[in-house]
Order: sequence, then C-alpha cells, then structure tokens
Amino acid sequence: MPVTAIVPRRRAVRRPERDPGSSKSLQKALRILVYMGEQGPDAGVTQLASELGLTKATVHRLLNAMERFELIERNAEGERYRLGLKLYQLGNKAVESRTLRTEARPLLMEMSQRSRESVSLAVPTPGGVTCLDRLDSSHTIINVCTPIGAMFPPYCTAAGKAILAYMTDEEVHEILKKNPQREYTQFTITQLSDLKENLRTIRQRGYAVDHQELERGLSGVAAPVLGARERVIAAVGIAGPTLRFRGKELVQKVNLVTEIAARLAKGLSKLEESQAGLGFERVPETNTFKASQKE
Repeated sequence: MPVTAIVPRRRAVRRPERDPGSSKSLQKALRILVYMGEQGPDAGVTQLASELGLTKATVHRLLNAMERFELIERNAEGERYRLGLKLYQLGNKAVESRTLRTEARPLLMEMSQRSRESVSLAVPTPGGVTCLDRLDSSHTIINVCTPIGAMFPPYCTAAGKAILAYMTDEEVHEILKKNPQREYTQFTITQLSDLKENLRTIRQRGYAVDHQELERGLSGVAAPVLGARERVIAAVGIAGPTLRFRGKELVQKVNLVTEIAARLAKGLSKLEESQAGLGFERVPETNTFKASQKE
C-alpha cells in the first residue's frame, strides 16, 4: 500500500514536462490571431484550418479558449469569428506605454557604450529646449551639468542648436527672448546674426557642434530627430572632454550621433503609423499619445 500511494504523486510532479506541447498550442493560437488580424474581418473554422494547416478540431478548441479571454468573438449565428475588443484594449495600452523617452532609451544606452561619453535626449518645449533623458559616462571626470527635466541653454549647446536649426525664425526669437544670449565662455555665440549663420550651417550638414561654448573643456555634438516635413521632434547628443572631440574622434562621434538620430526617427515613424491605425494622435507637448477624437 505505501508504494502504490506514492506512485501517483510522482506522476503529478512530472506533469510540467508536457510544457512543449502547451507551447505548440500557444504558437497555433497566435498564428490564428495574426492571420485574422491580417486577413479580417472574420473567418470560419474551415477557412482557418485550411489556410493554417490545422485540424478543424484544433482550431475550434483554440478559438473557444481565446473566446473565454475575449481575444476572439463569435458572431450571432455562431459560425464565424472575429478579433475581440480585448485586443484593441491591449493595443491601446501598448501605445500609451511607448513614449519618446522609452523609445530612445535603448539607443541612448547603445550610443553611450559606443562613444564612452555622456549622452542626452533633448526635446523642444514651450520657451526652450528640455533635457528629457541623460546617461553619464564613467570614463570621464567631466559631467554634463544639465539634469533631466532642466532646460539646455539653447544657443550654446549642441543639442539646443540642433533643435533651433529646424525651427522657424519666429520660434527661435521667442525662445531667445526667454533665454537671452549671454557669454558663458570666450567661445559662446552672443550675436544673433552669428547664431543664425551657425543654425543655417547645422541645417545644411545635419548635425550641431559645441566647442566649449557652455563650459571650458567641454564639447559636444548632436543631431536632430526629424519627423514628417522635417519637423523636429528631439535631438540626441554626445558630450565630453574637448580633447576627445577633435580629428578622427570627432568624425566618429558625428557619424554615431547622426546614425542614432536617424534610427530613432525611423522607430518613431513606425510607432506613429501604428498608433494612427489605432485612432491615436501625438501630443507634441508631452511626446506621448492620446486617443483621437476623430470619428
């Protein structure tokens, strides 16, 4: 009796070994969801089984399981199925969770590792240019002094100038009213005419450079993140000791920052396309998304 009483317990412990089968069922269910999402608007069991190479019994079982979680809905006649509103709710949550900062963070980490310098993400905000995110380098004793949430001096930092270069003259003048040009170092651009010339150069070449304009011994490069019709969304920048921003090292940093800016712009473009399909629109002031009011 003791032996026979123990055997069933051992079998019960070994049941998780069937996980691979469960994984296969999950993959089949996901294939059904993806197919229905791409083919839409609805489908029957026979169609799904034929198109996906599954048995009708398998399709029916998986549809019933997904229906319990509101991922799938059955029509009134009970013969065809469509995607459930739960997927729409989950999709909305996915869009809401993806802000500019979360999209940029992996690229900032990559840029920091590759450059071995401090990196930042700046955005245009009413009255100036704000530091949205920053990663400090452990390879230098010089730290960028602009904390997250603070304003960059827009006319004497690479990130600030990269954004100003893609604004209208009216927008630039408005920002400079709130941020008058003052001399931080002997290299600071203090004349409006000189700044405008510098901004034209930045726009022509696609990146900005700051050589000790804010702080002696500190230099930086930045590139704009552009949306449709060259609308500036943000700027990504690299900053560090001036000695490491010369010659070949400067060229490498310029290539890196323009590469990262282009990749971020591409990622945001894909995100904007996806959220537009879900009925969302960008909120420029916060770089997040909200539900569109359009019918």
